[in-house]
Amino acid sequence: MHPQETLRSRPPVVRRRADLYSSTMYTKRCFMTAAGAAILLLAQGAAPARASRPASLSVNPADPPLGVFADEWYAVMLQGRKCGCMHTRLERLSGQDTDLIQSWTKMQLVLRRDQVEVNVGVEQKTTERLDGRPQSFLRTLYLGKQPLVTEGTVEDGKVTLITKQFNQAAPPQHYPYPAGALMEWGVYREQFRRGLRPGMKYDLLIYEPSIASDRACKTTVEVLRRETIDLFGRKVEAVKTRQTMEIPQTLPGSPPTQETTAWVTDDGAVLRLEMSIMNISIEVLACSKAVALADNDPAELMVGTLVPLGRPIDAERAQRISYRIELKDPNDKSPLPPFPQTGMQTVSDVGQSSVTVTVTRPSPASSKPRADSLSPDERTRYLSASATVNFKDPKVAALAQRAADGQTDPRKLADQLSGFVADYVQSKTLGVGFATASEVARSREGDCTEHGVLLAALGRANKIPSRIVTGLVYTEDFGGKANVLVGHLWTQFWIDGRWVDVDSALRQHTDVDPTHIAMSIGAATDDGFADLVASTWLSLGRFSVTVIESDPD
Repeated sequence: MHPQETLRSRPPVVRRRADLYSSTMYTKRCFMTAAGAAILLLAQGAAPARASRPASLSVNPADPPLGVFADEWYAVMLQGRKCGCMHTRLERLSGQDTDLIQSWTKMQLVLRRDQVEVNVGVEQKTTERLDGRPQSFLRTLYLGKQPLVTEGTVEDGKVTLITKQFNQAAPPQHYPYPAGALMEWGVYREQFRRGLRPGMKYDLLIYEPSIASDRACKTTVEVLRRETIDLFGRKVEAVKTRQTMEIPQTLPGSPPTQETTAWVTDDGAVLRLEMSIMNISIEVLACSKAVALADNDPAELMVGTLVPLGRPIDAERAQRISYRIELKDPNDKSPLPPFPQTGMQTVSDVGQSSVTVTVTRPSPASSKPRADSLSPDERTRYLSASATVNFKDPKVAALAQRAADGQTDPRKLADQLSGFVADYVQSKTLGVGFATASEVARSREGDCTEHGVLLAALGRANKIPSRIVTGLVYTEDFGGKANVLVGHLWTQFWIDGRWVDVDSALRQHTDVDPTHIAMSIGAATDDGFADLVASTWLSLGRFSVTVIESDPD
């Protein structure tokens, strides 16, 4: 059933919640809410495959032939079902000073979120010198209906990023290029030099701009053992390896890791990749072009990320709720990621495997001005335009002026902007992967992610510092499951010396209910995937949530 048909048959509270369950989170755009997170993680998660030697590459890596010397196809499987394909190509280009290696990868996925199909993808091209020194890269994200293109150049130890959409460029971003960091061709050369002797273990620094634009990701490579694997019924002998990549974050706490298992031939040809993201199993299998492009049977992603509560909550009446969050597996040695303190949320009883989170609905007293202030750097960060919240886009700027309609009181303006976005997004659909504010301003469709980023952009255009919150929110039913927490995204505005939660998707303007559990907070800037995607999203399958106190109960 189409989401809009479902809405007409439901009472008001459920209608508002069923409208908007997010597609966002992993994305640079901030792979944002649980399912969203999955999308970016999934679209970007196979990136390590590009660094390994493709099946057709049996050439000297110090002197490959001119032209295309590797062209490989892969089928992408999610939860055991074919959901897309990946195509990789390596080419040597003749240059003026030195020849260059161009690595190209394109991944296309079809995902299902509560029976709604979503098409997402990523295309990346890197240009490196023969010795592995990076020169430039081009990344195109297909998350909404309008591609988001990021151009990068590396020169004199610095990387410059320019992100474009609708023929408009966000302000250039400049960072020091991480010393010693490698990209696709450089990683392959290093792996070839090290070899595949079982028992080997070493670290590499990998620069993957889709994950973090300003930092390198430390990756530990382990060569495990020889095994016979199955490739669509064909038995092949391969060497099993493991790559563990640390994902940098802006939030406190240990960085999360993403583990990938790869089976390769003796000369390094990638045959099979396996990983798990938010309890979603992913396989990438070498195959023919015909198999890679065969019909897809997309897997349902969102239902698997739901967190059961085991009891109903009266979200409209609830004033204060305390939750106990615990690791499911007593043998899980990794600590829970840090949950942020916010204006609504306090964190206590923090342990290795459990934590108490208490969320309180804002009261009239919480609207009184405080003496707290943002630092100049924070103010700049939360008022800046970016590709995600490009309020300098003429279309977004015009909406911001229209929505404000001359209002200057910050709290009244926040309510007014939130109500405007709730009405402006006409098509409440799960069919959008992750759209920027510029796209939402034109398409007027999306789920909570699209509401959140457009609202943040309108706030910044009206000089209100804004940031994005990703987390969980309660719904009575979703995907056939009753009384669950589902991935969600909302906005915070800096008003009267405090961060105020605003949820336009659920039409809870500056009166957000305490079923919102914040998991990560970001500025929606262009400094990488890690800014909006925190380790908590990678932990959704690891913990359970129990209501220990609710007022009123």
